[in-house]
Amino acid sequence: MGKFLHKLGEHAFNHPWKVVATWVLVLGILGFAASQFFQPTSSNISIPGTEAQKAIDRANELFPGGGKGTGRIVFEAENGKKITDFRGEIEALTEQVGEVNGVTQVASPFVDASFISKSGTIAYAQVQLENASGATDIASLDAIVSAVNSTRNKNLQVEIGGDLVNAAPSEILGIGEVGGVVLALVVLIITLGSLEAAGMPLLTALIGVGVSMAGLFSMSQLLDINSTTPVLAVMLGLAVGIDYSLFIISKYRSYALEGYHYSEAAARAIGTAGNAVVFAALTVVIALAALSIVNIPFMTMMGLVGAGSIAIAALVAITLVPALLGIVKGRIFSKKVRILAEKAQTKGANKKDHIPRSTFWYRWGEFISSHPIPVLIGAVLLLAVIALPVKDLTLGLPTDQYATKDTTERKAYDLLTKGFGVGFNGPLTVIAEGLPKVSEADKELVRSAAMAEYNKQVEVATAQQQALFQDKAAQAVTPEQQLALQEEVAAAQAAGQLQQQAALAQIEQTTEQFAKFVQLKKVADEIAKIGTVDHVLPATVTNDGSAGIIQVIPASAPADQKTTDLIKKLRDPSTQKDLTDNGSLSLAVTGATALQEDISAKLASALPQYLAIVVGLSLLILIVAFRSIVVPLKATLGFLFSVLAMFGALVVVFQWGWLGIADAPGPIVSFIPIIAIGILFGLAMDYEFFLVSGMHESYARSKDAKKAVVDGFGMGSKVVTAAGIIMISVFAGFITNHDATIQAMGFGLAFGILVDAFIVRMTIVPAVMTLLGKSAWWLPKWLDRRLPHISIEGEEK
Repeated sequence: MGKFLHKLGEHAFNHPWKVVATWVLVLGILGFAASQFFQPTSSNISIPGTEAQKAIDRANELFPGGGKGTGRIVFEAENGKKITDFRGEIEALTEQVGEVNGVTQVASPFVDASFISKSGTIAYAQVQLENASGATDIASLDAIVSAVNSTRNKNLQVEIGGDLVNAAPSEILGIGEVGGVVLALVVLIITLGSLEAAGMPLLTALIGVGVSMAGLFSMSQLLDINSTTPVLAVMLGLAVGIDYSLFIISKYRSYALEGYHYSEAAARAIGTAGNAVVFAALTVVIALAALSIVNIPFMTMMGLVGAGSIAIAALVAITLVPALLGIVKGRIFSKKVRILAEKAQTKGANKKDHIPRSTFWYRWGEFISSHPIPVLIGAVLLLAVIALPVKDLTLGLPTDQYATKDTTERKAYDLLTKGFGVGFNGPLTVIAEGLPKVSEADKELVRSAAMAEYNKQVEVATAQQQALFQDKAAQAVTPEQQLALQEEVAAAQAAGQLQQQAALAQIEQTTEQFAKFVQLKKVADEIAKIGTVDHVLPATVTNDGSAGIIQVIPASAPADQKTTDLIKKLRDPSTQKDLTDNGSLSLAVTGATALQEDISAKLASALPQYLAIVVGLSLLILIVAFRSIVVPLKATLGFLFSVLAMFGALVVVFQWGWLGIADAPGPIVSFIPIIAIGILFGLAMDYEFFLVSGMHESYARSKDAKKAVVDGFGMGSKVVTAAGIIMISVFAGFITNHDATIQAMGFGLAFGILVDAFIVRMTIVPAVMTLLGKSAWWLPKWLDRRLPHISIEGEEK
């Protein structure tokens, strides 16, 4: 690999414009394809295999025309008014929303008394959408928002919630993200000493991101792309793209100062640092691609797209960087340093190590090697304190409950809670199947009730009519008046017969319509007897009455353990058996709360398997790379420290609300931990490779373990420091994003890199390596013979 990369670097350096033209052509073709086939991203989250998702799919099979997404328009009458005072405005709004493309049905508050609160001041309209949650066209959502805005007035508050709110991030790169890139540029200028040198890693990273995004959106008609996926890919592509280029450029500068000609310096840099870049990128790619084992489509897509952006960043780094070096050559240095490089080239190559012993980081390495135990204890205690809040980690999905207080979805949530109770915002949708089909007994039950009501009305109407005719009979004294009265009585009797025929026909129609609900209502009535249920509503039923949907409103809040227990109880076969005498009854439970419980359970069950793959991968790669048993164990343990610290910081900032970063503190989004673990693992291994490889190289040469730690640390610390700061800057820029998930991801990765780069890799690692001494590089001979020999430092030629 090293020899191949050496030749690749030499060719790219000597034919730079061909390489540049190739990448420009690739970017142009993909950009054109993206413009032609672009499809908007979706915030839809599908969790196949979970009970809640199976229930959703089954409901769509049973009622294909019912739509998939739902939302509510919530009203509050203010200043002493009642909802009924605004009936005209509300019905006009529901009619307008019903005409919006993608809306299948709108139920006005006035079609069902239960849609209006007991106080008469709060009500809601139920909106059914054609597409699933997060998949409705943005133009349709904007049309609904526009209609709502035009209805608001000083006496009527109108808010929207559920799937009517556009949850997709409004932008991929905002002012904060750009600020992070600018800060990275400043670090590059300080590290490399010239604007041309600093701009090169940034340029290559941007090209890599451009190729990744253009390639992704050129396939957007074939792929279901979650709205968070492009942001994550940009975040990773920028961070690693800059870092990979920085490692190669630093190595190139080092070779040039040792006296190698610029062409040879570039070739050697790609053969060594480029080899390490490929190796490091491969670990990140595998870690992210391994997210597919969770078997959640949007997470699989996020992992594969992230892995693709990393692979492209590495490919750009090992091809475009040497080409750009071939264009700038010595201008990669400041004028002063360029003179030193040219003098060294005149004298010829000098392969002696040029370790800067006057730098802060070299002196820090010496200090650690002199006081390893106090440094190690202090660092571990610091990490323990940071990680302590992990015990309070709570996972969940983004819901209206945890939206910012000034958003319409949070206002809608609070109004519904105020008007209808704490459980109203977490309704459970229960799909009941195996009900007895509509029978004559069911029809007779409905018919009897309807006839009884009809007979009461007839009795009242007859009594009123008789009283009226008796009064008229007493007043009819002439033969003409009596004849007219007889004709009026006869006409009333004829009209009555016609009314009776129409009423009986209506009763039969009502019987056919509501007999289907008889068995479903029996089940609903039994569910209503459960202590933690507020009320139930048989919502819809199939034509034969054998299956239907019941909406269950818990008496407890969505995040309450009682609601979780209710979900489990409804899913329990023994409960289903007790609800009816029919043993064939089955209940499936879904809804936002049930979906959240299921995804948390699924991710929790997948996390150990994923960690086993990631940790096993790190151990295997590091054993092969460093020919050691202890070094991989130390590296993996350090990675776990970084993960715990990252989660501890996430709890403090985004769950407890410290520092004021989170607009609405709440549970950490369920899928963040497993994604963050994969990303942090790959990046942590990057720093492990680049730092410990210097120690390994020095030990192989000197066989002095302590000296190897200090010298290796001195060789790699400056570049790792710059790379860590750049990575932190890029990730931290995403903290200002308006999407809470992206905010948390950016903060978590920025903090995780801070801990891993500066506490674990650059403090704990040298301390442990000093204490281990030569034993750090021990490998059983039988294992050494069986493992492949791969040089992580690469080959110079």
